[in-house]
Amino acid sequence: MKKHIPNLLTLCNLLSGCAGVLFAVRGHFSAVLIFLIASEVFDFFDGFSARALKAYSEIGKELDSLADLVSFGLVPSICLYSWYGIANPEIPVLRWLPFLITAASALRLAKFNIDTRQTTSFLGLATSGCALLLVPLSVYSFYTDGFLHTMMGTVWFIPVLALLFSFLLVCEFPMFSLKKMTGQLKAFITGSLVLVVACVIREIKGPWYVTVSLSIFLILTYYLVLNIASFKKR
Repeated sequence: MKKHIPNLLTLCNLLSGCAGVLFAVRGHFSAVLIFLIASEVFDFFDGFSARALKAYSEIGKELDSLADLVSFGLVPSICLYSWYGIANPEIPVLRWLPFLITAASALRLAKFNIDTRQTTSFLGLATSGCALLLVPLSVYSFYTDGFLHTMMGTVWFIPVLALLFSFLLVCEFPMFSLKKMTGQLKAFITGSLVLVVACVIREIKGPWYVTVSLSIFLILTYYLVLNIASFKKR
């Protein structure tokens, strides 16, 4: 039975993604955040359990990509699609551009399955990282009245955001992985803890999903900044 445990966790990832899609269509962004976090947890433990139980399989590899496409490719696209429809219902054409992220995610996952260069680091932004940037951004900007809320409501911001992240998903830009305890990882952990504390202090009286979404968004933004800095050094 143990060989089926990783695939069961992968299917839980997929089901969480399906629930996220449903809530994203309805504009319930706080619920989307919950199911995104659940998908991330299941995605981590399916790989962890496969390594621990030595239960690798080709079907598990393909199933993992299919689940990730829904949870981390389709969900952020629909979040941006719904956000744009709420802010600019009179411009239907541009509203569809976020689905380029789904297409780019599919291409990235297909390339990743046959690419032997990405065992200890990544080329381009991982689909899970993309979702962890765009969904919390959608949540935080939707439930607050500030700069990000204003920017997300403009005509061109979400379309440009979709094009930018579609490019980051398929580009050959090197990004470090969190698989090794390197100096970059230590800097990432330290900086992340500082950001979380700062967000909690700032949003202590607000809804939990506002605090959590701001923390995740800033941490992943910090991750991108570290990658850009390390790339310039090389």
